[in-house]
Amino acid sequence: MFDELSRAWYGDRIELALRKKSEQEYEDLFNRIMQAIHSEDFLPVKAAGSEGDWKSDGYLAPDNHVFQSYAPSSGFEKRKLIGKIDSDLPGAVEKWGDKMGEWTFVHNDWEGLPSYAIGHLENYKHEYPHLMIHVMGPAVIKDKALSLPKHKLVDLFGVAPTMTDMRALSHKPVKTLLNAIKRKQLTPGSAIAPVAVDKLEYNKLSSDIEILLRAGRTKEKLVEELLLGWPDPQYGEDLAESFRDKYIGLKESGMSANDIFDELKVFAGGSSHSAEEQVSALAVLSYFFSRCDIFENVPIGISL
Repeated sequence: MFDELSRAWYGDRIELALRKKSEQEYEDLFNRIMQAIHSEDFLPVKAAGSEGDWKSDGYLAPDNHVFQSYAPSSGFEKRKLIGKIDSDLPGAVEKWGDKMGEWTFVHNDWEGLPSYAIGHLENYKHEYPHLMIHVMGPAVIKDKALSLPKHKLVDLFGVAPTMTDMRALSHKPVKTLLNAIKRKQLTPGSAIAPVAVDKLEYNKLSSDIEILLRAGRTKEKLVEELLLGWPDPQYGEDLAESFRDKYIGLKESGMSANDIFDELKVFAGGSSHSAEEQVSALAVLSYFFSRCDIFENVPIGISL
């Protein structure tokens, strides 16, 4: 269904969406993915006056399965997390009765639920032995989304580039993209450093991003040829410094390495809906990842 590049592109795009959304937006994205998977069998649940939402955000009718989403924007706090479970699970049991055979707590923490929350849910399994109780985090939601057929992924996340698009990439669209990137003055004395062997691992970039960069590297020579032949010989160094400045600003903001990569991809022009422009941006970003100090090089003496 997908080649390696398009699957990695969707994996990165889905993960980025799940990382950036919280509260109602996270619930809405989860519901859209579940509706894409289950069609009319999955029903988003909205509050209705005094009836409320029956302590649920979604209902998978054939399985009598209730879903409750909790995606705080500022991370888990023990009192609030336990309070959410204590309010929603018994409340759903009361409201749904025999129409609920399964209950899933959907959350937004990539590291999973804290041990105290898992233990608390285990206690409820003993209290409600007739009820199947599950936990679903963003990694599981990502896997579910990646199981969708291509046309549904396109509807949710846009058109992904393929290796065929990358192989077909020529000088013209890359030149157009390079012209469009904002130029900055190169700081005197700045050097364009080579990429370290273990740079991807050291920066803890995801396997999806590794595939995107590896695909981009197949066209690094094309980018290099364009920059070497540019009428302004300083232009390549100006662009290198622009990427470095952008990287430093994003890093100082506290972003994760994966989020920084996606912001740099946008900076390189990778937010377009055109597959040609997306692969152009990957080629440019991969070139500067390898040739300048975007992300951190592995310190000398450290072995990964």
